[in-house]
Amino acid sequence: MDHINQKPQGNAPEPVPRASSDPLLVTKFLPPTLSHELIARPRLLALLNAGLHRRLVFISAAAGFGKTTLLASWVRSLASGHHLPAAWVSLDAGDNAPVQFWTYVLTALEQCQPGLSPLPVASLSEIPQPSWQAVLTALVNNLARQREHLVLVLDNYEEMTEPTIHAQLAFLLEHLPPTLCVVVATQTGSPFSLARLRAQAQIQELRTKQLRASREEITTFLCNVMDLRLTEQETREVDVRLQGWWAGIRLAALSLEGGAHPSELLQARQGTQPELFAYLVQEVLNRQKEQVQRFLLRTSILPCLCNSLCDTVLEQHDSQFFLEEVERANLFLNPLDEQRQWYAYCPFWASVLRARLEQTSPTEVPLLHLRASQWYAAQQMRSNAIQSALHAHDWLWAALQMEQIPAQRLFFLKYAQLPSWIEQLPREVVRERPRLCLAYARSLFWVAHPGITESWVHDARSAWTRAQRREEQAASTRGVHEPETPASLLGEIAALQAAIASFYHGDPGATRAFCQEALSHLDEQQRILRCHITLAQAQANFSQGYFARSTQKMQEEWSQIKAEDDRVLEGAYLYVVIQEMILMGNLHQAWQLCEQALHALQTLEGDQSTWLCWHYASQASLLHEWNQLEEAQYLAEQAIELGEQAEVLAFLPLAYTILMRIALSQERLEEAQKAFQQLDYAWRVMPSPYRTAIWSSVDQMRLWLAGGHLEQARHWVRDLEQKDPLVSPLARERQQVACVRLLLAEAQPDQALTLLNPLVKQATVTQRWNHVLEMWLLQTQAYQMLQRQQDVLSLLSQAVHLGAPEGYIRHFVDEGALIADLLSQLRQQNPRMEDLPYLETLLGAFNQQPILQPTDRKKEPSLSPQPLLDPLTTREHEVLHLLARGASNQEIAEALVVVAGTVKHHITHILNKLEATNRTQAVVRARALGLLSQGE
Repeated sequence: MDHINQKPQGNAPEPVPRASSDPLLVTKFLPPTLSHELIARPRLLALLNAGLHRRLVFISAAAGFGKTTLLASWVRSLASGHHLPAAWVSLDAGDNAPVQFWTYVLTALEQCQPGLSPLPVASLSEIPQPSWQAVLTALVNNLARQREHLVLVLDNYEEMTEPTIHAQLAFLLEHLPPTLCVVVATQTGSPFSLARLRAQAQIQELRTKQLRASREEITTFLCNVMDLRLTEQETREVDVRLQGWWAGIRLAALSLEGGAHPSELLQARQGTQPELFAYLVQEVLNRQKEQVQRFLLRTSILPCLCNSLCDTVLEQHDSQFFLEEVERANLFLNPLDEQRQWYAYCPFWASVLRARLEQTSPTEVPLLHLRASQWYAAQQMRSNAIQSALHAHDWLWAALQMEQIPAQRLFFLKYAQLPSWIEQLPREVVRERPRLCLAYARSLFWVAHPGITESWVHDARSAWTRAQRREEQAASTRGVHEPETPASLLGEIAALQAAIASFYHGDPGATRAFCQEALSHLDEQQRILRCHITLAQAQANFSQGYFARSTQKMQEEWSQIKAEDDRVLEGAYLYVVIQEMILMGNLHQAWQLCEQALHALQTLEGDQSTWLCWHYASQASLLHEWNQLEEAQYLAEQAIELGEQAEVLAFLPLAYTILMRIALSQERLEEAQKAFQQLDYAWRVMPSPYRTAIWSSVDQMRLWLAGGHLEQARHWVRDLEQKDPLVSPLARERQQVACVRLLLAEAQPDQALTLLNPLVKQATVTQRWNHVLEMWLLQTQAYQMLQRQQDVLSLLSQAVHLGAPEGYIRHFVDEGALIADLLSQLRQQNPRMEDLPYLETLLGAFNQQPILQPTDRKKEPSLSPQPLLDPLTTREHEVLHLLARGASNQEIAEALVVVAGTVKHHITHILNKLEATNRTQAVVRARALGLLSQGE
């Protein structure tokens, strides 16, 4: 099939001006214009007006009950009678991703009230994956400063099935100021809890009961609008049979208008409402001219219609005539703009038309989608072109369209659905395209099992090699065209492999080899990628415990990063430097860098990226060390919320470790155990032995020892001894420090010192004073067990002197009463020591510790979790068990032999029933409810 972009036929309507080449559709911001006057419904308009001073107006009813028509009429009445601006968004399946959804919402609000959007609308499409938590917080603050009231209408919300969108909208509703009323219209129930809004009287609900047409409205519609004269008995039959269902009433009226007798019509089908609907559709369709029927069926695949698009899809030149004809016939075609350039079918009508098309002409459907895709491509509407190509199952054309996206724009806002598009392609198609393999691997870096990411990078390299061979064989016929597999693409692949080797494996040798390969292939102009390579090299040095090597190189490139104004890269650079500063013991400098990073990321003109969660976690860790536990916990929870909403799964183990550490410092063992369960699940989803050792090994040992679970700790050590040692010296050190803590708990000080002494020496050489301080305190406890009192006080004095300038507290206090007693002895022996004020601060922190006896813990009541009001189905139980094992959507789909979309549907229902906003919360709650075993 010839995949050549066709030239647009006629003049296509103007889209919303954008900074990108893939514009937003202006028609989605406009309430539908009714082709024919319908009856007034003052009782419903009064209910909607009553909801204006509440946060949410929720309208829920099946297709065909007049939700959109009612809202369109209401919005126009607001503009004329109340002078109240309303932002309108007509949602569709293409908006089922947070970035796309919020782009349309923010653009609608900005058009309605300039300056309201926290991000500049003109550059929305140029911003890589923002942190919507921060964006929504800024939006709430902007709304709170507004004096004018505003309405936001989200029509067709049933198209949104992504749990993240539901959680984000629930967050917005919970914090809305009184200046905004959100209206949600959907064919389904609420995907998020409405209980709190109901309790606060902050919701106005309209359900099927309110939307049904009354007897009087039916009579008025049939008589005044359709000019039909039915007897009172016949009108009653229509009412009884159709139960106030507007779609059925309108279809019945069209059938009656065509000559059908009321009694025959209503007695023709005595089955269910869908059966009657299908019958009525057939009655209406069959009465149309053959050319009109053909037009209706074949254009039903289009979410929006215009003359040029329809001409292309139908391969004709008179579509404008049919658009006008269908509109005049009141066949559920509504204009979307005042100029009547764009139209859309009513959703219920379009769905039945599509079903009928599938029945009558199934082989023609892919071809229609392909023609639409080619029209979209000619209009530079890349996203629509890709989606239509996927509907056409023309995988090669769809892949070609994806490859047309410039590499530097692949992860910008408007292409956030790229991973889901690639998932719909057969893997054998993607595996032959190195750019798509690489793009997909990049999208998975933070959110998928590292092995899966590596598999796709390997596929990218293999595809590049095969393509390179093909190009070499065809070199004589290629002419001067740019090669499809330039060497720089191989450099990009190697750069990503370097990032994986450094971050997930802590393998300095492999990292440096990949970095060297990448630098040998990248162009000089690819400055940002070169900065990413420097980051990978810094991570490699970090895994060895050496920081001086990378600090100078990063400082040299800092000016380049600032010049590029890449806020994400700036945040990443600062995070690496902050971690180095913390390990080097420069806590105050680390805090200042955190503030600098947060300021850069939160600047409205720049990107508000998912790197925020990493810096919140760093601040939480610093506040914990300074004994500001409540503030630390708040920031840790904020970091987790950001990480979960943005689905940065690679980050969550770090945040849950910090949360567990804070709970241990507060001696809240149940809270610490809960955080550990979440941590354990997070590591199963994103396994990385290197990161587990670096982040969690010491704190999980402290939890086992605090809870008296010595056998569990011993089992961990035995298991560690049977495994091959990790490549990273720093990771091996953290594991050995965890082992030292067990040895001290078992009163084996000699063995503990044997392990500790070389570790202390190496940490001192590399100036990792944070670790040195921890190990000195462990050595102090070992010396005390051996009654080496002089060594005890000498080493403890050094520890105090080391900790004083940066204000270390929890390093000392978390070691318990023994260190407190020894510090008291140190103060008595050296009453005039240089660090006496700091020593007094430390002793004061010990005195503030909560006293929680083991017997008190046993007396604490155990609250039994409440059973689910809506139990999980058998299939949902299967999905839940796979979720608990850390399976991805695709892996669940393959295990259950279903499509990925079905898996998303099941997960949405599971989250709703468990009152969870993400997978981790769902698994933890399911385990508490006994739906999962503790081992799952």
